Amino acid sequence: MIALLNGSLIDITNGEAIIDVNGVGYAVRIPATYFAKVGTHIKLFIDTVVREESITLYGFETSSERNCFKILYSVSGVGPKTALSIISFYSVDELRRIMVNRDIDALSRVPGIGKKTAERMVVELKDKMGISSGGVSPVAYVGEMSVHEELIQALVNFGYKRNDAINALKPRIDDINKGRPMEEILRETLRGMM
Repeated sequence: MIALLNGSLIDITNGEAIIDVNGVGYAVRIPATYFAKVGTHIKLFIDTVVREESITLYGFETSSERNCFKILYSVSGVGPKTALSIISFYSVDELRRIMVNRDIDALSRVPGIGKKTAERMVVELKDKMGISSGGVSPVAYVGEMSVHEELIQALVNFGYKRNDAINALKPRIDDINKGRPMEEILRETLRGMM
């Protein structure tokens, strides 16, 4: 799987960039905010989306944008193209504020997002983005991705369902907030899930 591309942004056609990496051109879908960078050197964090009919690369300048993109298209009714539109429209921090404030009108401004989809996103993304009803949850953050989210992702990578991972980590929130090593929390959680 491709995780990172480092090369020249040669051309953009219909939202798809051509990145020249040592003479090999990769077709990558990128947010609209990068369009002004044609002809420059660019480093992109890649998310590979595999569908029955296609394999598509999506590229982002930061890993937090890529992680946010993955979380966005995990919402039912929001595919990768819509998630890319959202990332083009709002930064990761702006999206967090929108979720904290439950700003359905702001989400509805994104082309392709109606009121019902925006409402569903606010409900589904509350947990996935580390947001509680009182605002940002007390869960400690590592860069743009919370330790809690990293632990959830690790459990998902072990084959557990996301909801099962979230439920298994609920009793460990205090440990996470106290800065206990992630490896210890993960080991104990895995033992408890077996």
